[in-house]
Amino acid sequence: MKGTARAVLAFLAMLVLLALAFGIGAYRGLYNEKLQVELALSSLQDVLDTRVEMGHNLLTVAARHLAEADPLMQAIREDIGLLVPGGSLEDIASANDRLSQDSKALLQRLEAQPSLQADERDLRYVTGLLPRGFEQSAQWADAGRYNQAARAYNERLTGTLTGQVAWLLGVEEAALFGGEASR
Repeated sequence: MKGTARAVLAFLAMLVLLALAFGIGAYRGLYNEKLQVELALSSLQDVLDTRVEMGHNLLTVAARHLAEADPLMQAIREDIGLLVPGGSLEDIASANDRLSQDSKALLQRLEAQPSLQADERDLRYVTGLLPRGFEQSAQWADAGRYNQAARAYNERLTGTLTGQVAWLLGVEEAALFGGEASR
């Protein structure tokens, strides 16, 4: 009987250790995958930082030709203020979209200013450098690649046994850029 009790106890200990190993493996695997998704978000944030710099450049040029209280300049200041890390991805995506629209409108308004037409350097900024920069950075800020990685990660997290174990152990879903529903 002593041998049977030891065998049962050893079998139970083995099951506990297997469960622990499975849980640790699930947690580590999906946690590392989440880190990769966050790395993609970091790359996206670098592009948004570039857009913030371009917004500041546009405001610098605009301040030489428009009143400081111009509504489009105010809108761009607000857009830039929301493009900082730490906010929700939905708010950041919305501010990014508004920055594209507001900067395009401000560039058009500036181009029509006689004072800008007389300033060769600012005219080059407004008709060439800034519009191209905003267009390129808007393409780079296309969150499709990040959202694709985040969706695939979220599907593994919620759709597999190891993912659900990792979720129970505290691994969270990745947020989508633009506020798209992940579930």
